Amino acid sequence: GAVLETYFGQYINDWLLENKIISPDKCISEDEAIIYTNSLQRTITTGQALVTGIFPGCNIKSQHKMEIGKMDPVFNPVIRSEDKTFHEAALKSMDLKKENQKLKNSYTLLSNIIDYGRSEECLKEGKCIFFNEEGKLKVENGKEPGVEGPIRLGTQAVDALLLQYYEGYPLDRIAGNNIDSMEKWKEINKIKDSYGELLFGSRTVAPHISKPLLEYIFKDITGTGHKVTVLVGHDSNVVSVLSALNFKEYELENQIEKTPIGGKIFFEIWKDGNTGGRKVKVEYVYQTVDQIRNGERLNRSNPPKHTVLEMKNCKIDREGYCPYSKFISELEKTIKSTE
Repeated sequence: GAVLETYFGQYINDWLLENKIISPDKCISEDEAIIYTNSLQRTITTGQALVTGIFPGCNIKSQHKMEIGKMDPVFNPVIRSEDKTFHEAALKSMDLKKENQKLKNSYTLLSNIIDYGRSEECLKEGKCIFFNEEGKLKVENGKEPGVEGPIRLGTQAVDALLLQYYEGYPLDRIAGNNIDSMEKWKEINKIKDSYGELLFGSRTVAPHISKPLLEYIFKDITGTGHKVTVLVGHDSNVVSVLSALNFKEYELENQIEKTPIGGKIFFEIWKDGNTGGRKVKVEYVYQTVDQIRNGERLNRSNPPKHTVLEMKNCKIDREGYCPYSKFISELEKTIKSTE
């Protein structure tokens, strides 16, 4: 993971040089760049790897604000309200029954892949059908939205299998090579994607839990002199921010996941050379499945994939840009909607 993030950082360095945001012959100043991570060990390590790649030999340091192991409020996707009416609205917006119905085929395939009929739960507790209950949602003040049942169990199983694949395990050591096609990987990963969308992506929950991060992004864009800001959080942050800002559905080429491990959302502020007006491009930049599994170095000849994203309320032009004023207006409106 650290190696892949260093490679990604080196690509970002190439990208920044190509777009003349940094210079090849001098370091960017500490006032112009920041790498800010959540305070968990894995996000801190990710930040350090990115610094090595993006700013080699420069005095830019990755920083975190809380003691190691404690979630930073900016990145913590928790419910911050004791209002029972809000809790009820949040639960209502998370349609677990609908998600489970959509995932029937995925549950069946995963059950067959991991031979669930011979699992400990089946042999000792008699629970031999993977999808035998809807499960239960939880919304509590100070905690992340949660769920019990097949969608949680499935996500844990798929996550473990996918990490083995990414780590380069021989295929016969990953569920006995029962996942023998990309179509099967995509089908079972729908469970993990749905889990994230269910808990962090509803139109009621997403603006609420992403508010501190959106406020940080707004202040950073409008109130600092940063040329480069790197925020290191979690896939739950990606899901909630994209949902809160009402981005359209997207597909990522050559990937299994909707929020690929190590993926980055680029919020790019551009200046029109002719008019001087500012505009915004938002891209999902990510490594393909093969780039991750093979541990490939990223560069201009082997770049990560770029997928342009579009907000429903900020129409993009043919080159993928939306007006800066409209983007900032939507960002502000989303922040205020939770007050």
